Amino acid sequence: MKKSNFIKWTARAGLVAGAMALSSIAAAQSAVKSSEASVAAVEKLLAFNGAQKALETAVGGIEAQMRQQIIASLVQQNAGQALSAQQQAAVDKAVPGIGAVMRQELGWARLKEPYVKLYQAQLSPAEVERLTKLYQDPAYVTLMEKMQTINVQSAQLVAQRMPVILQRIQPVLEDALKQSQTAR
Repeated sequence: MKKSNFIKWTARAGLVAGAMALSSIAAAQSAVKSSEASVAAVEKLLAFNGAQKALETAVGGIEAQMRQQIIASLVQQNAGQALSAQQQAAVDKAVPGIGAVMRQELGWARLKEPYVKLYQAQLSPAEVERLTKLYQDPAYVTLMEKMQTINVQSAQLVAQRMPVILQRIQPVLEDALKQSQTAR
């Protein structure tokens, strides 16, 4: 084979290989895109499954929890005494502002797009379709509402245990601190 023919053959082979590689990449990207549920399908699922309402309810619960934690912290600072009028006024002023920030940062307007992407990443189009159909079944919706109540109450049970847990942790932390100071 002449050198010029060899160069032409090598160039053609390179072009063919490059074209095949590009078409493989395009096919892979197309397969990935077709395996994702559409934005519209996921938004339909989110509308049926009550994700927005659940998020708003959770944020409202966080605000109430924060109020309780702030008050508990102040009572602890007061050596168990009730809040002073000044402290209560500060709590009453701060908590709504904190709640406003929470509602803004964790609101549906801010989190809808990440929710859609999360659902697209985790669910196939067929799974999105199946879940949408399930959420249109009144019996399934009733069951999911009960499960949501169970989940909320379970979280409340855990939250109720936190003060006891924190009380039990405090001596452990104090002991560790004392030991580290005497070791010096």
